[in-house]
Amino acid sequence: MVAIVMVVLAGCGAKDDSSKDGSSSDDSTISKVEKDKKLIIGTNAGYYPFEMIDKDGKMVGYDIDVATALAKSMGATVEVKQFGFDALIPALQTGKIDMIFAGMTITKERENAVSFADAYYETGQGIMVRNDSKIKDLKEVDEKGKTVVVQIGTTGSIVAKKELKNAEIKEYEDFPSAALAVQQGQADALVYDEPAIKVYALQNEGKVKALDGLLATDKLGIAIKKGDEKTVKYVNDFLKEYLGSKEEEETKKKWFEDSNWLNQVESPKQ
Repeated sequence: MVAIVMVVLAGCGAKDDSSKDGSSSDDSTISKVEKDKKLIIGTNAGYYPFEMIDKDGKMVGYDIDVATALAKSMGATVEVKQFGFDALIPALQTGKIDMIFAGMTITKERENAVSFADAYYETGQGIMVRNDSKIKDLKEVDEKGKTVVVQIGTTGSIVAKKELKNAEIKEYEDFPSAALAVQQGQADALVYDEPAIKVYALQNEGKVKALDGLLATDKLGIAIKKGDEKTVKYVNDFLKEYLGSKEEEETKKKWFEDSNWLNQVESPKQ
């Protein structure tokens, strides 16, 4: 009798432990994905080379490759949904998507709304100007009469508003539109993630350039619904195995070192 009671109590204790973080195996994202055999990710196309639309209308890029590898580890496939960048967190919170793969910088403000897995990429906020611009450094960007464009909801927008005290800051819905404003002379400079700026400059050689230096450095993370510690742990374990692996090195080389893919994606230039 005593032995039976102890077994029952032990079983109850195990159940309580599994839900102490507010997320049981039944409602965690990892459980949902493994059951449905589908990982639904939200992204915002136009962040080169992380997420882009190719000429066949398919979403491609470094983030998409990472998401595909993660889904494969769960025995699932990837479904990609496109949102405005500022609509991604609400989409995650309302269950429209399972995770956010959008080159999203890990910030304290965002951590109030979502949980992040460990950083999978380190980058920084760079500045792009027209090739014929007289602006030589970061200091000359922040002057009265100068117009700096950013993409709404991005880290570039947050950093620009914090660091630039004199220039006028204008927000655009997406990166290509903001970049085009600089290229066409409607703005003096753009603040955005350095990798995307470098790719855009490569696509539009002789028209725009990246200034030396960074306004800020930041780490990119995969966003998961708030408090889903089981899924966060799974993704962290996956990243420990994936980052630096042969597979990841090949996809990193493909998107960050080679330029063959440039002719295969829709270009924001006109």
